[in-house]
Amino acid sequence: MKSVLVGVPLDLGAKNLGVDVGPSAFRYCGIVEKLGGADVEVEDLGNIVCKDRSGLRVGERRLKYVDEIVRVSEETARVVDRVVRNGKRVIGLGGDNSATLGLFSGVSAGVKGDVGVIYFDAHGDMNTDKTTLSGNIHGMQLASLMGFGDKRLVNVYRKGKKFDKSNLVHIGGCDFDEAEMEMVRREKLKAFFVSDLLASGMSPVFKMIDELSGKVENIYVSLDLDSIDSVYAPGAGMPNRGGLTYREIVALANYIGKNCNVVGVDVTEYNPFMDEEYKTAELGIELIARFFGKNYSWYSNYMENNRV
Repeated sequence: MKSVLVGVPLDLGAKNLGVDVGPSAFRYCGIVEKLGGADVEVEDLGNIVCKDRSGLRVGERRLKYVDEIVRVSEETARVVDRVVRNGKRVIGLGGDNSATLGLFSGVSAGVKGDVGVIYFDAHGDMNTDKTTLSGNIHGMQLASLMGFGDKRLVNVYRKGKKFDKSNLVHIGGCDFDEAEMEMVRREKLKAFFVSDLLASGMSPVFKMIDELSGKVENIYVSLDLDSIDSVYAPGAGMPNRGGLTYREIVALANYIGKNCNVVGVDVTEYNPFMDEEYKTAELGIELIARFFGKNYSWYSNYMENNRV
């Protein structure tokens, strides 16, 4: 199955300037060619046009830049919906994590809602305009996709929730707000925290993934790079010193790629100005390949470049 790459260089959902360069930096690192070498055929559609914050007003204090984020999300969803209906998979590159709002809304429309979400993030992204401490929308998109919060975000592209809350597996949490923890408890959401991993190992989360894959035909994977420890992902918008290790994230990506029908992947919050020799970008490329059931690593890349 061919994959289509869509860049969404939003940086309006947070104050972490630099993530808007993420899609271009991934291309500079050769993402299309490297995924092609891993047997993931990729067509690059370029970037969704996003306005620069210097020409915009912040607007509402609890929903900063909401009008432009909704506009970008609507356009992103239209593009992605068409891609999925044509039988292709989606690779979305952020931008901050508010890019997921449009990317997933398009996928959900394309598969008529028959989709579950595996969401890697150190944070919950389950705030609403009522609970937010910052007003930054990159902490609200997961709640919006489940139907909670401001209706402008909830109703992006199609009215109402984009997937059922029972079809979520959130992995890698270590910095949830109290309101987000309350939502997890109240709505009985499946969240596997870093503390759960340390206490119980990988088996419980593998079981969660199996159960989700058995309930829905399609799986969407959203990867905020801050879910990974900053030793391995220094180029995250909000580097995390207590995140998943390389061994853990690769094991999870391999398991998902082998056991799930992944129709879309997004990688968000990549800041190349914080990276070390494109280390984080290389890891992002590797994980995309593995989520699609393929193999790419520094070693496979080394061997490909040293064929006799």
